[in-house]
Amino acid sequence: MSNGLVFWDYLTVAPAGRLIMYPPLFHLFLAGISCITGLSLKDVCVLLEPFFTFILVGIITYMAYRLFDNVKYGFFTGLFSMICFATFNRGVICTPATITMAFMIICCVMFYMGFNDNKLKYVLISAVSLGLIANLHMATFIITCGVIGLYAVVQLIRGKINIKYLLVFIIVSCIIALPWWIYVEIKYGLFFNSLGGNPLRFDEFLAKYFGIIPTIFMIIGVYFLLKKRSEKSLFLLLWAFSIVCVSQVVYFGVQTVSIRILEISAYPLVFIAGYGFMQVIGKITNKNYKKIVIILLLIYATSTSMAYTDSYTPELLTPDENDIMILPDSIHMVLDPVGSTYKPSIISSRYGNSTLAHDRYDVMEWFTNNTDHKIAVCEDSILDTIIVSTSRTPVIYGGFTESIPEYVVDPVHIIENHSTVNELHDLNIEYLVLNHDTPIPFYAKCVYENSNYKICKINI
Repeated sequence: MSNGLVFWDYLTVAPAGRLIMYPPLFHLFLAGISCITGLSLKDVCVLLEPFFTFILVGIITYMAYRLFDNVKYGFFTGLFSMICFATFNRGVICTPATITMAFMIICCVMFYMGFNDNKLKYVLISAVSLGLIANLHMATFIITCGVIGLYAVVQLIRGKINIKYLLVFIIVSCIIALPWWIYVEIKYGLFFNSLGGNPLRFDEFLAKYFGIIPTIFMIIGVYFLLKKRSEKSLFLLLWAFSIVCVSQVVYFGVQTVSIRILEISAYPLVFIAGYGFMQVIGKITNKNYKKIVIILLLIYATSTSMAYTDSYTPELLTPDENDIMILPDSIHMVLDPVGSTYKPSIISSRYGNSTLAHDRYDVMEWFTNNTDHKIAVCEDSILDTIIVSTSRTPVIYGGFTESIPEYVVDPVHIIENHSTVNELHDLNIEYLVLNHDTPIPFYAKCVYENSNYKICKINI
């Protein structure tokens, strides 16, 4: 905050540094709240987390209601977004992607309603939302453009789209979205280095991340949407399964991160699950039975979301903080048997060891008190961000992986004792942070250790 708006980060991918590829809108938002309230950025993030959960679930509920003009459908969809781990997970994390998911839902639903109902105000809301997405999270922006672009092409072929409104949408969204990216492209040049993750099949995603119950009603919803063959059917199925198809291109050799793309697909899939539940409820003729099923869904959604929240493990804990789950393991097993067994996680750790979080804090404290701003190489990539953001010690990797340039020094060979004296001196590397069971390279000596980590100093 003290340096104002900067574009180049010399502290990660040190010593060369790299372009800061995250647009600054979310960070300016946090900085503004911090300046107004006098709270630290950490405290602001902690306080915003419950509000983000409320906002995300609330927007899912409201947009579902607007899509079908049905309060019950909106209510059911909101409950399924709480039951589904993949959708609820984002709501408890204070990140740009959390708000971006909300804007993506607004953008897609308003785009459909604007062109289906021929209402310019909905088209404008969709365009503004897309522009804001571009200034929050580029990956989601690309996927959202793909979804609405595909839908627009289909409707254009069918002759069911207003060309004037489409031009307005493109112009307005570009006015909001492009200034930041045009400036960065002109001055620095853009690149997007997608680092491939582990492949994840769609059926695995449904079982581990989407949830068994939401999957059952999602399948029912798909059946009724196909049976109805309405404009909403086309929109919802195209929205959901176009993203699912993109997530599976990794099996054709395309580098991508399946889980992150499937996470985005979970939101339209939840809309379909809510529709499936509404169809099932509509088949129940006994009003008392119908009320019992709805009450059970409400209780289960509330209990499951509490279990999800209880299962998160912070990456960092001070000595005075404890990460003890409020609910016993047996309750977690009843409410979330799949999660309790396989412990799936997206971004944030779950069911973790609090000792690890305490040990990371100790490493952070060591660098805060002892750093001479020489470069550190960390075996645990999570420590990169913790160390650089608290002590301003440069790190050789660190931060947002999709904007890490190709010229980054591979830290693995340094950790595994394969570096040279000349390389270490040329890069100005002074510290290695190793996992506790990793052998110390011959060119370093241990200066601090705890149960999980060793901090080593180059001694040649």
